[in-house]
Amino acid sequence: MYSVLLIFLLILFFAGAFWFQNSEPIKINFFSTFEAPLVVVLLTALACGVILTIIASLPSFIRKSRLIAQQQKTIAKLERTVAEHNEPKQLPVNPDPL
Repeated sequence: MYSVLLIFLLILFFAGAFWFQNSEPIKINFFSTFEAPLVVVLLTALACGVILTIIASLPSFIRKSRLIAQQQKTIAKLERTVAEHNEPKQLPVNPDPL
């Protein structure tokens, strides 16, 4: 518990230091001109990169999850088949031996 708190405080400290060292306004030309602090621009670019990475990996993730579901169904079917073949078979009992 204390290690998680310590890691959180370290991240918070470095985020604050990053914010204060990169707070000067910069001019951005993208369809129009506006000014924003450098830290906001950097964090926005980071967030856009993370979102694009997640979107790009979604098809692969969906394909793999469908394959896993299909394989689990096949495994369950094969386990039922093995269980049926391993059942002890009862021999017919002849009530009248003669």
